[in-house]
Amino acid sequence: MKLKDMLFRILLLGCALLFWTFSLAQEKETLAVNHNEVEQAIRMHEPYRARYYLLKDRVYQIAVEQHGIDLSLTLMDSKGKLLAEKDSPNGRFGLEKLVYSPDSSAYYTLSIHPLDYKENTAEGSFRLRTTSITDTLTRFTKHALEADFMMLRNAYLETRLGLWYHTFAEFDSLYREQRALIVDGMTALNFYNLVAPFTMQTREGHASIRLSDETNNYFRQYGTYLPLLVKIIDGKVYVLESSDATLKGAEITAINGLKTEDVLQRMFAIEPADGYNITSKMRWVEDIFSSYLLRLYGLCDTYALHVIKPATSKTVSIQIPAVSSKTYSKMRKSFKNVNPLLYFKEPLQIEMDSLSAYARLTINDFGTNWYPGGKAGFKSKMDSAFQKIHDLRINNLVIDLRKNEGGAQGMEDILMSYLIDKKYTKYRYVEVPADSFSFTSMTDYSGKDSVLRAKMGREFFRDVDGRFVNIPGTYEGLSPSPWHFSGRIFILTGGLTFSGGSEFAALAKNHTSAVFLGEETGGGYYGNSSGYFLNFTLPNSGLSGRIPLIKFIVDTPDKSVPFGRGLIPDYEIIPTIGDYLQGKDPVLEQVQRLINRADRRQ
Repeated sequence: MKLKDMLFRILLLGCALLFWTFSLAQEKETLAVNHNEVEQAIRMHEPYRARYYLLKDRVYQIAVEQHGIDLSLTLMDSKGKLLAEKDSPNGRFGLEKLVYSPDSSAYYTLSIHPLDYKENTAEGSFRLRTTSITDTLTRFTKHALEADFMMLRNAYLETRLGLWYHTFAEFDSLYREQRALIVDGMTALNFYNLVAPFTMQTREGHASIRLSDETNNYFRQYGTYLPLLVKIIDGKVYVLESSDATLKGAEITAINGLKTEDVLQRMFAIEPADGYNITSKMRWVEDIFSSYLLRLYGLCDTYALHVIKPATSKTVSIQIPAVSSKTYSKMRKSFKNVNPLLYFKEPLQIEMDSLSAYARLTINDFGTNWYPGGKAGFKSKMDSAFQKIHDLRINNLVIDLRKNEGGAQGMEDILMSYLIDKKYTKYRYVEVPADSFSFTSMTDYSGKDSVLRAKMGREFFRDVDGRFVNIPGTYEGLSPSPWHFSGRIFILTGGLTFSGGSEFAALAKNHTSAVFLGEETGGGYYGNSSGYFLNFTLPNSGLSGRIPLIKFIVDTPDKSVPFGRGLIPDYEIIPTIGDYLQGKDPVLEQVQRLINRADRRQ
């Protein structure tokens, strides 16, 4: 055989093998939910595909255990439309879980893709199992739940979470009080309702305790929700949105025979906040009020309400059928779309009126992902805005932070740089409890203790007094911007003004002459615990949550705010339910009155 013929046949054989390998990767294996478990090898650029027949409105969990290779999951319909995808930041090991409920009964295709990046390995293996959600929750032994609770308590003490507002003896007493309530046969939901009040007592708004995956999936399938959107005002609950227009604006005084004030107190008892703050609790609870009802009081087919209707001011009893999780989610989304004063779609809005010498910056989020270019992109937008404010000779600036729950560290410094004429001290101190922890095996740093230590070592060091404090030069404020604003400043705050948003407010109170209007900030005036986080999952119950590691203490020469509170505005203005329903903004109206009054004096 001639050499060129041999080479040609080898080339044909290679192409055939390549095509055969590609065809195998593209082949869809039909699997049965709850029965077929797949365990096999997988290579880079050779995705695995399987087909399932899924039933309408059933909730399914697709769980893939990664072994040595980082994978992502996608679910598509028969036409190739992407319906859901999942890629957790857990690297080459651990579970990827995708939960989905189809709108129609049909065949769906699951694809498992090795992620194409240089740190990933060329091959590995996985285990796949797809299950529907059962109508019962797992029950645990008292011993197993006590072990979980002890792990959580020890993790909190090791990171000093809760010791800012309590002595060790006080905090340990709170733990023992809740632990005594554990009994055999509790579900993870029962356990959550026992542990959550303990987490609330850390009084750290960045801490959290969350339902287990099993409980969340159970609620997705069997949950019963009150189909209303509510607003909490001065300790009362009002109907903000309802499919029954006659209910809008009504005050709810009782739910299923329970006084609404008692229901609220129980909800607030499981919602962490900075210190003794209540405004953040109100805003977070009202947003998912129906979900709180479900997790605290369980399933019910019909909600019996006592309401005071606004048209007659009379109390009436009504029955409202509960809706499914899917229906509630769609309802909540549609309700939000018609309430632009409460929810935002854009992180930043800039309005300027040269005739009135008025500018309004509505900064809804300090997250860098919102701004192309991150911090540099945000700074570019601020440079442009303040340059225009200067050119138009605007001397009244309103900064609206009422929906700003924070974001990336340092974004508040960029905004502050336009309002100061000299550099300021941002923090009295910044510290972490240690640079390593004994419980990382139940966190997202499992097996990565050296990674966590190196990360913290870039910003913190052990000082001569034994504390781990920030390296000089880190966490400092910025120098004044050339586009310095020297006019009147009005800052609007609310219960959702949290984390970086509340830090900015505290800095502005101490380093500018700004006037504050609205509601007490949800974030602490004197600081908070945030920054780095340890995301944990308790090994028995499956409850998850996060522990903030960095204690930020803001430098606040003005000590007029009580300990454990947020910034209290100069003009405390709480809109009524009528204001919300009519689209009125009494906070902005007061700003305009202050501007007009100042202009008349000139």
